[in-house]
Amino acid sequence: MDGAVGGKVRNACVLCERDQKTTTASLICTTCNERLCHDCSKNHQKYAIGKHVFVDINNSDYVKTLVDMKGYDRCKDHSRGLVYVCQDHNKALCCDECLFSNHRKCENVEKILQSTAINGQQGTSNEIQRIVAEAAGLASESENNVNENEKQANKLLTEMDNKKQHVIAMFDEAKTRTKHELSAGNTSDKEKLDERKVDANSVKSELEGFGAVFKQVLEHGNDNEKRIINAVSESILTKAHTRLNEMKQTNFTVSRSIEWDPQVICLFNMNILKVELKVTRLPGPSQGVHANGRVVDTRSLVLKQEKSTILKQEKGDKREIWVTGLTFLPDGRIAFIDRSNNKCVILDAGLQRSGPPYRFQVEPCDVTCYGGTNLAVTLRYDIFFNTTQIQIVVIPI
Repeated sequence: MDGAVGGKVRNACVLCERDQKTTTASLICTTCNERLCHDCSKNHQKYAIGKHVFVDINNSDYVKTLVDMKGYDRCKDHSRGLVYVCQDHNKALCCDECLFSNHRKCENVEKILQSTAINGQQGTSNEIQRIVAEAAGLASESENNVNENEKQANKLLTEMDNKKQHVIAMFDEAKTRTKHELSAGNTSDKEKLDERKVDANSVKSELEGFGAVFKQVLEHGNDNEKRIINAVSESILTKAHTRLNEMKQTNFTVSRSIEWDPQVICLFNMNILKVELKVTRLPGPSQGVHANGRVVDTRSLVLKQEKSTILKQEKGDKREIWVTGLTFLPDGRIAFIDRSNNKCVILDAGLQRSGPPYRFQVEPCDVTCYGGTNLAVTLRYDIFFNTTQIQIVVIPI
């Protein structure tokens, strides 16, 4: 047997291995479940405490029952086989070296083979499977929580992107509207300014033409022509001054600015956009999966009394209060049915009576709130002998 595969073990002396030697084992200590060569078996029997039984390693009746225990049968400190259990140290498992070094003064030390029962292993196996399945369920839940956290993060970032796009869209809309208003205003002003420009150029052209004639008469005209041109110039200049003054009085100079909403100005004045991430730790189901695949809630249910009140009889009540129906109103009040006294009572958030009760002619059975402003009450009344029918009455609240 050279390999440690499945139920087979490597055919080498464990004590020689500790001394970095390779010696073929010829015996097995059935007490310690260790493979030993002939020489090491003598030392093992000499120094190991207790009675040790050796069998030939080729004894198929014993070897075939050996399994690879993956080191669970060995001391983690000394790599020796676990032989004893110390009741004084909380059922600590120990090897020969542990017993000699740590448990010499202990009074309740027994051999594992003598103290440990093998019955009930099926229950242990089932419990292992259950815990493994439950651990797998928790691992799966943790993975789902991680995925859910990532989804929430992406959702929040997408929400911020949507808000950003919404703000950008509002600015784009405001810009388009302002651009339209500017264009309309500029078009109107341009028409007026173009008209004044035409008038100014007209005055300019007329005076330039008249000025050329006036200069020519002044230089070469006779006295009669000069007198005439002077008379004409007075009329032309007066008309020109009038037209220019009219144009000057019409001012088309416009100063435009944007008046921002105060809330928008507050946003502009912020050095940083204040967005706080609110984290709420939810209790979560902490669910585990049993071996049979059924999902269970591993949390313990804790009920805590917040408020309480004692319902007492009031004026007009003939019998003790018998509550057969209860409902919550949107504003936090509670409506309940007192079947013994044929009435519907409303309590405020402090469990105190709110207003007078609503009394019925027959026994009410149950009550519920619907539509946010109405109570629906079921009434039971007898119409025929041994025949009971149900009636629903709506009470506005």
